[in-house]
Amino acid sequence: MKTVLQLMSIFTVLLLFSCSKENNDELNTKYLNGVWVHTDTKTDTIDFNTRMFTSKKTFELRRGKEKRNGYELPKIGSGIYTYEITGDSIYLRDIISSYGGSLPYYFKMDLNRRSFEIASFAPFTGGLMMNKFKRTDE
Repeated sequence: MKTVLQLMSIFTVLLLFSCSKENNDELNTKYLNGVWVHTDTKTDTIDFNTRMFTSKKTFELRRGKEKRNGYELPKIGSGIYTYEITGDSIYLRDIISSYGGSLPYYFKMDLNRRSFEIASFAPFTGGLMMNKFKRTDE
Protein backbone atom coordinates (compact mmCIF):
# COMPACT_ATOMS: atom_id res chain seq x y z
CA MET A 1 0.00 0.00 0.00
CA LYS A 2 2.88 2.33 0.85
CA THR A 3 4.38 1.80 -2.63
CA VAL A 4 1.07 2.66 -4.29
CA LEU A 5 0.83 5.91 -2.30
CA GLN A 6 4.40 6.84 -3.28
CA LEU A 7 3.68 6.15 -6.94
CA MET A 8 0.47 8.19 -6.77
CA SER A 9 2.39 11.09 -5.19
CA ILE A 10 5.06 10.99 -7.89
CA PHE A 11 2.40 10.83 -10.63
CA THR A 12 0.56 13.83 -9.11
CA VAL A 13 3.75 15.94 -8.98
CA LEU A 14 4.63 15.06 -12.58
CA LEU A 15 1.11 15.93 -13.69
CA LEU A 16 1.31 19.32 -11.96
CA PHE A 17 4.64 20.13 -13.61
CA SER A 18 3.39 19.16 -17.06
CA CYS A 19 0.29 21.34 -16.69
CA SER A 20 2.40 24.25 -15.48
CA LYS A 21 4.65 24.13 -18.56
CA GLU A 22 1.65 24.05 -20.87
CA ASN A 23 0.14 27.08 -19.15
CA ASN A 24 3.46 29.00 -19.40
CA ASP A 25 3.58 28.33 -23.16
CA GLU A 26 -0.02 29.47 -23.44
CA LEU A 27 0.70 32.66 -21.46
CA ASN A 28 3.80 33.48 -23.53
CA THR A 29 1.81 33.13 -26.74
CA LYS A 30 -1.05 35.21 -25.32
CA TYR A 31 1.23 38.06 -24.23
CA LEU A 32 3.22 38.11 -27.47
CA ASN A 33 0.25 38.14 -29.86
CA GLY A 34 0.03 41.39 -31.79
CA VAL A 35 2.34 43.73 -33.65
CA TRP A 36 5.43 45.23 -31.99
CA VAL A 37 7.41 48.23 -33.32
CA HIS A 38 11.13 48.92 -32.82
CA THR A 39 11.38 51.91 -30.45
CA ASP A 40 14.42 53.43 -32.24
CA THR A 41 13.85 52.76 -35.95
CA LYS A 42 10.03 53.08 -35.72
CA THR A 43 9.87 51.15 -39.02
CA ASP A 44 10.95 47.62 -38.08
CA THR A 45 8.02 45.56 -36.79
CA ILE A 46 7.55 42.07 -35.40
CA ASP A 47 4.14 40.51 -36.03
CA PHE A 48 3.40 37.55 -33.75
CA ASN A 49 -0.03 37.09 -35.38
CA THR A 50 1.65 35.45 -38.39
CA ARG A 51 0.77 31.77 -38.85
CA MET A 52 2.61 29.63 -41.36
CA PHE A 53 2.52 26.05 -42.57
CA THR A 54 4.16 24.79 -39.41
CA SER A 55 3.02 23.71 -35.99
CA LYS A 56 5.79 25.80 -34.43
CA LYS A 57 5.36 29.32 -33.09
CA THR A 58 6.17 31.90 -35.76
CA PHE A 59 6.51 35.65 -36.23
CA GLU A 60 7.24 37.91 -39.17
CA LEU A 61 9.95 40.56 -39.05
CA ARG A 62 9.09 43.42 -41.42
CA ARG A 63 11.97 45.80 -42.09
CA GLY A 64 10.74 47.73 -45.12
CA LYS A 65 12.23 47.71 -48.62
CA GLU A 66 15.52 48.80 -50.17
CA LYS A 67 17.04 48.94 -53.66
CA ARG A 68 19.61 46.25 -54.40
CA ASN A 69 21.00 45.56 -57.86
CA GLY A 70 18.24 47.69 -59.39
CA TYR A 71 15.44 45.79 -57.65
CA GLU A 72 13.27 46.88 -54.74
CA LEU A 73 13.62 44.06 -52.21
CA PRO A 74 12.82 43.49 -48.53
CA LYS A 75 15.65 44.66 -46.26
CA ILE A 76 18.06 41.98 -45.10
CA GLY A 77 16.68 40.15 -42.07
CA SER A 78 13.04 40.53 -43.12
CA GLY A 79 11.18 37.26 -43.07
CA ILE A 80 9.38 34.66 -41.05
CA TYR A 81 11.02 33.06 -38.03
CA THR A 82 10.11 30.17 -35.77
CA TYR A 83 10.74 30.79 -32.10
CA GLU A 84 10.83 29.12 -28.71
CA ILE A 85 11.28 31.05 -25.46
CA THR A 86 13.22 29.43 -22.63
CA GLY A 87 14.16 31.52 -19.60
CA ASP A 88 15.81 34.73 -20.82
CA SER A 89 16.54 33.35 -24.30
CA ILE A 90 14.55 33.17 -27.50
CA TYR A 91 15.64 30.50 -30.00
CA LEU A 92 15.10 31.72 -33.57
CA ARG A 93 15.26 30.08 -36.97
CA ASP A 94 14.66 31.93 -40.24
CA ILE A 95 12.38 29.50 -42.10
CA ILE A 96 13.95 30.23 -45.51
CA SER A 97 17.51 29.81 -44.23
CA SER A 98 19.46 26.75 -45.26
CA TYR A 99 20.68 26.40 -41.66
CA GLY A 100 18.46 23.84 -39.96
CA GLY A 101 19.04 24.82 -36.33
CA SER A 102 17.80 27.54 -34.04
CA LEU A 103 20.10 30.18 -32.58
CA PRO A 104 19.67 31.62 -29.07
CA TYR A 105 19.30 35.37 -28.44
CA TYR A 106 18.67 37.31 -25.25
CA PHE A 107 14.95 38.04 -24.72
CA LYS A 108 13.24 39.79 -21.82
CA MET A 109 9.60 40.86 -21.60
CA ASP A 110 8.96 43.93 -19.41
CA LEU A 111 6.80 43.39 -16.35
CA ASN A 112 3.99 45.49 -17.85
CA ARG A 113 4.07 43.24 -20.97
CA ARG A 114 3.91 46.31 -23.23
CA SER A 115 7.52 45.98 -24.48
CA PHE A 116 10.40 43.55 -24.73
CA GLU A 117 14.14 43.60 -25.35
CA ILE A 118 15.75 41.24 -27.81
CA ALA A 119 19.38 40.82 -28.88
CA SER A 120 20.18 41.83 -32.43
CA PHE A 121 19.25 38.88 -34.66
CA ALA A 122 18.95 41.03 -37.80
CA PRO A 123 20.99 44.04 -39.02
CA PHE A 124 18.79 46.70 -37.41
CA THR A 125 19.60 50.34 -38.20
CA GLY A 126 22.21 51.76 -35.84
CA GLY A 127 23.89 48.41 -35.17
CA LEU A 128 22.43 48.13 -31.67
CA MET A 129 23.28 45.00 -29.69
CA MET A 130 19.96 45.17 -27.82
CA ASN A 131 16.71 46.21 -29.45
CA LYS A 132 13.50 47.27 -27.74
CA PHE A 133 10.10 46.64 -29.27
CA LYS A 134 6.86 48.17 -27.99
CA ARG A 135 3.35 46.85 -28.52
CA THR A 136 1.32 48.87 -31.03
CA ASP A 137 -2.23 49.88 -30.17
CA GLU A 138 -3.85 48.20 -33.17
